[in-house]
Amino acid sequence: MEPVVRLRAHGIDVDVPRGWDGEIYRPSTGFTAQGVEGGSTPVMHLSNSALPPVRGDFGSGAVELLRSDNVFLVLVEYDRSSANRSLFSTQGMPQVRAEDFAPDTMQHPVQGQSGAQYFFNTGGRAFCLYVVLGSHARRNELVPEINQVLDTLTLDEG
Repeated sequence: MEPVVRLRAHGIDVDVPRGWDGEIYRPSTGFTAQGVEGGSTPVMHLSNSALPPVRGDFGSGAVELLRSDNVFLVLVEYDRSSANRSLFSTQGMPQVRAEDFAPDTMQHPVQGQSGAQYFFNTGGRAFCLYVVLGSHARRNELVPEINQVLDTLTLDEG
């Protein structure tokens, strides 16, 4: 995959391949993975389809638009104090595996789709990686594409 752009913001860096769309932002309202009053932690969205301008932090408004060959990735950072909690005990970026996906893992199930969720910490930062596949049946062919992109992801220590 040849990158078109390197997204860099809030200590998150990732290559966005040709044909993909991405954004790293801090939510201003609604759900925030915050622990600091008045502030929020970063959220990253990546997809091999165009991202709609309005979408929820975990992809509502975007996953419903996925076709069978599309994927949608969300990386949400949680408050630093969460890095020491057992939920985030896995150290380092997880490797996404086809067998991790299930239709009932999705926040709001969509017919034919499946998701996987990973909690981990790195550099004293706590994260959730949430991935949605446009087709559960095509997970074996879609997962390698996801891992190619995740292999370019770097998370700075804070």
